[in-house]
Amino acid sequence: MDLISMPDRDFVIEVARRIIRIPAISPASGGEGEKNRADELEKILKELGYSDYKRYDTKDEYGKIRSNIVLRTGNAQKTLWLVAHIDTVPVGDPGLWTKPPFDVTVDGDRMYGRGTEDDGQAVFTALLILRDMKVKNLKSKIGFGVAFVADEEMGSKYGIQYLLDKNIFGKSDLIIVPDAGSEDGMTIEVAEKSILWVKFSVMGKQWHASMPVNAINAFREGARFMLDLDKILHEKYTARDDLFNVPYSTFEPTKHEKNVDNVNTIPGTDVFYFDCRVLPEYNLDDVLKTIDGAISSFQKESKARITYELIQKEQAPAKTPEDSEVVTRLKESIKKKRGKEPRAIGIGGGTCAAFFRRLGMPAVVWFTTIEENAHKPDEFCLISHILMDRDVLEDVLVS
Repeated sequence: MDLISMPDRDFVIEVARRIIRIPAISPASGGEGEKNRADELEKILKELGYSDYKRYDTKDEYGKIRSNIVLRTGNAQKTLWLVAHIDTVPVGDPGLWTKPPFDVTVDGDRMYGRGTEDDGQAVFTALLILRDMKVKNLKSKIGFGVAFVADEEMGSKYGIQYLLDKNIFGKSDLIIVPDAGSEDGMTIEVAEKSILWVKFSVMGKQWHASMPVNAINAFREGARFMLDLDKILHEKYTARDDLFNVPYSTFEPTKHEKNVDNVNTIPGTDVFYFDCRVLPEYNLDDVLKTIDGAISSFQKESKARITYELIQKEQAPAKTPEDSEVVTRLKESIKKKRGKEPRAIGIGGGTCAAFFRRLGMPAVVWFTTIEENAHKPDEFCLISHILMDRDVLEDVLVS
């Protein structure tokens, strides 16, 4: 049976299996990028009867091809866009998975696999709507567009930032990013926190572990500094904003790099990272000044030297106005299809919407999802959520 004639559920499962089986992990995280997955998406689009898409490929600093696909239907002056990222995060510890991460496992309403929810669910929904436009002959006064974008998980340099320089999107377009939401679908994200990723390098003095008097243990000194900085940041940046689902700034030590190979060597270098999600009222330059001050104070009492580099720094733009057309139309369709009044929120996660807002283009983030499921072992999405979201988005399109 071809894709066009498949029942909705079978269609979603089939495209999910074809897409998820192809890893699309950033080269910065040890992957090959999105090219192979974009190749498969091209095949699917052609099978659905679409040949007028445009592909935007670019090479990254690793020499890998990062692929984006843009498709717009209709000739209207205004377009409803779905922006879905096709890259995924790595598997993490394979031993924590009970399902194969790159092979979709269907169990009732659930589809398991890395990237099924983040952001495969958005990709499957967009493809379902494109299929419906052929099958149902949907009529709309506005156009419909889909942007399958790269690199969202690592900052979007080769994805939506790259596309925004191509003048693809119009100021009057309606931008929806299906990349965060709630289980009842009643939250529309209109604001995001600022994001600051910092890599700290601690320089000590390597020595035999039996003679610590001759060493400067970079691991111990780094751990001490990490705890000091954690306390300083949380005690200084205490504001709350109840628009956000986590209503305060967060500062989390996350990744830690390998230092030495053997147990009986004191490490002379140690590297760790902080992931900071900061309320928009704070300027990230002020946060960096606080970090500078913490390093200066620490080094007065420690023989270790600490430097840092920024992996990502994104100051949050102004929020999307709640009376903007994209918010009001989406609210109306959700209420019509779900029978409840949705509410606007802010989130700590970064999405493609922030880059639109920075250019003065109202954008929202919305879909129906199992909360706190992305990036975990045995990641999954619900087929019923995809079908429900399809109904809401098609109503936005035709209303």
